[in-house]
Amino acid sequence: MFVKIALLSIFFALLAFYYPSFVPLLAKFAPQKPNPKNSRLFTPEELQLYNGNDKPELYLAVLGKDASRSFITGKFGENDVDDRVSDLSQEELRSLNHWVGFYGKEYKRVGKLIGSYYDKNGELTGYGRQVKKLIEVAELAKNNQDLEKIKYPPCNVEWGADTGTRVWCSNKSGGVTRDWVGVPRQLYQPGQDYRCACVQTPELSANLKEYEGCDSTSESCLVKT
Repeated sequence: MFVKIALLSIFFALLAFYYPSFVPLLAKFAPQKPNPKNSRLFTPEELQLYNGNDKPELYLAVLGKDASRSFITGKFGENDVDDRVSDLSQEELRSLNHWVGFYGKEYKRVGKLIGSYYDKNGELTGYGRQVKKLIEVAELAKNNQDLEKIKYPPCNVEWGADTGTRVWCSNKSGGVTRDWVGVPRQLYQPGQDYRCACVQTPELSANLKEYEGCDSTSESCLVKT
């Protein structure tokens, strides 16, 4: 009986960052025990041999290639498979890291893929370290955004043909339940357009501006265009 093991090389590029030194494997049947150190190194060519014919085990990889980028783009054609992810947006990196965490919990680990991210000794390459740092920065940025959303919850927004755009605050606006309502302000961040934020106590700040023509203590403002 062949061993059917689903090996997702999509995640070779990132798994060792948070699950050091390992790549996930889903083992449905295991007639032989894996190396207890789970430290095996694969070349793309070796990985392709585990197809149930050349080798009795069946490792299902994306043609034995690292297709991390394809997991974000959704393109898995022969000419689309790519392991470069350093130019992905922070949101895309977080999305990829989310799936890394998911598969890290669901699959058994057997080794690492030699290539852009790991050298022949199983150590991170310079590019691998760069991507690791980018992921850490992306996750930190998300944490900071979440904290900002709690401090400055987004406003409610509605538009009417006769009235135009109205923004207002409530104790649940922006999906943030709280014991205060706040007043609408334009919140500016470097390199971004402003957004409407509910401010608990009116404060003077270079990042916060009142809406033109709106009372500074009002919980609702009409947006002039």
